[in-house]
Amino acid sequence: MLKLGAISFAGKCPKHPRFDPEEDGAGAIRGGCPRCQTLFEIYQAHAHLTSLIRQAKNEARIHTRAAVPTVDHRQTALF
Repeated sequence: MLKLGAISFAGKCPKHPRFDPEEDGAGAIRGGCPRCQTLFEIYQAHAHLTSLIRQAKNEARIHTRAAVPTVDHRQTALF
């Protein structure tokens, strides 16, 4: 079992405080600012982790539904 805690992160670039990686994207990074680039990389990593978690949840649901065998209580195969 994997336990992940909730992490709150409120980071911003002191030179470009209005830069929002989610809304602006990588194209809005001005002058190759390393702090804005780092914020964008953090955003990408978070988005990737979130998608992997959702994918794992969906796969777990599929496997739990398929793992339940259907039992024929009449046992017609014995006759």
